[in-house]
Amino acid sequence: MSLRPPLLPLLVMLAAAPVALGAPAASPGLEVSATPSQLLLGRDTQVRLEVRVAPGTGPVRAAASSGAFTEDRLEGGPVRAFTWKPPPVRHPMVALFLFWVETREGPSRVTRLRLPLSGQTTLDVATAPGASVVVVVGEKRFGPVQANAQGKARVLLEVPPNEVSARVLATRGALRTDAATPLDVPRGQPLVAALAPAPLPSDQAGLLLVAGEEPLTARQLVVSTEEADLEPEREGVVVGYRVRARRGVEQVVVDVRRHTASPRDTAQARVDVVRPESTPPPDRPTEPRAATWHWRPSCFLLAGGAFANGSNTGPLAGLGVSVSGPWWQGRLAAEVEVGARRATFDGRVDALGEVHSSVLAIPVLASVRAELVRAARVSLHARAGGGVAPFRHRLGSDFQPEVKERRLAGMGFVAVQGAYRFGRWSALGELRGTWAPARTPSLDAQLGGIAALVGARVEP
Repeated sequence: MSLRPPLLPLLVMLAAAPVALGAPAASPGLEVSATPSQLLLGRDTQVRLEVRVAPGTGPVRAAASSGAFTEDRLEGGPVRAFTWKPPPVRHPMVALFLFWVETREGPSRVTRLRLPLSGQTTLDVATAPGASVVVVVGEKRFGPVQANAQGKARVLLEVPPNEVSARVLATRGALRTDAATPLDVPRGQPLVAALAPAPLPSDQAGLLLVAGEEPLTARQLVVSTEEADLEPEREGVVVGYRVRARRGVEQVVVDVRRHTASPRDTAQARVDVVRPESTPPPDRPTEPRAATWHWRPSCFLLAGGAFANGSNTGPLAGLGVSVSGPWWQGRLAAEVEVGARRATFDGRVDALGEVHSSVLAIPVLASVRAELVRAARVSLHARAGGGVAPFRHRLGSDFQPEVKERRLAGMGFVAVQGAYRFGRWSALGELRGTWAPARTPSLDAQLGGIAALVGARVEP
């Protein structure tokens, strides 16, 4: 009988490392357990993380290196049950979590949890025709799968984090082979970061918590922010930085990365800044509540060119406003954009003479923007929307009177937008695909096409 399944919750609890910050060194950590204790990405859609505390304990907060919590702050009761959803990826990785009790003196009983996330992949094997193939990854076996007449076999694998190779065992009669093959999976060193308390009083210092899979020092990290002053305070399993918001700042955003790290091995922490009189008591017992997200407006400007068939190519520009709300943890924004699109044609019609045609459209578009990836100061967004595009057409020639037409066309678009953040400003680059036919008795044009745009966004 295998004893491994009953031991998995115990192993996850042992991976929860307590660290006392802003409290005596003997302060015990939180007791944290995960169900399930090991995930298969693409199959398991959520994890229940239970934090056991003594009666009368104040709010417990949580932060994760990836994925998202349905609620990141819970109050009341001896067991605080957090629900966490893993990220929409399939490659193996490790998720890191921080849990702490929020008090007036700062974070207490800070605990780190490491949770392995296994990924799914298919391994193509070349062997003898008809051979029986088994693949061994770590302590798990997958197969057998029989190779076809060409000696090809495909084996579906579950790969845990940090496994870089697999054993391929092939058998055909008395013929047996045992070979190692590398696994093409990304390797990383995740980080988790959080700011406490939330919200952060403008006249008090807060704490930035940073943790990796192993103990860290401040020299191993690059920590950057334009909204606060930072000072290293503690090192170890969880690194602590004292944080003081600068005057007039409404939100502090801190980006953390290792000195040598891939783009995925970064972390970001955000916290709103409030005046002292509006700060709620942090440890007053209340009913559990969901994490709140403030409505945040911004303005953006984009300009570039649209490329379509024939003479439909021309300049394109747009000015708009965005409002980020409480959807998807603040990563969704509603947008309204007013733009300008122009296309011209100059040519000659046989022996009749010259022809000049110009189209000017003023699109009014409503759209939704979703933040897909966030790494340090860089983020990647998807946009989709549509609206109306009133346009004016002028047709002049050497052989007929000038024609002036006004019509209303529809316009729809999808786009991928990249942003690089400079404090409240962000530089933008966008690739947009647009559909917008414009037709009149004397015009058959396409005001859509593929557009390349650059611009900026600013949060007031």
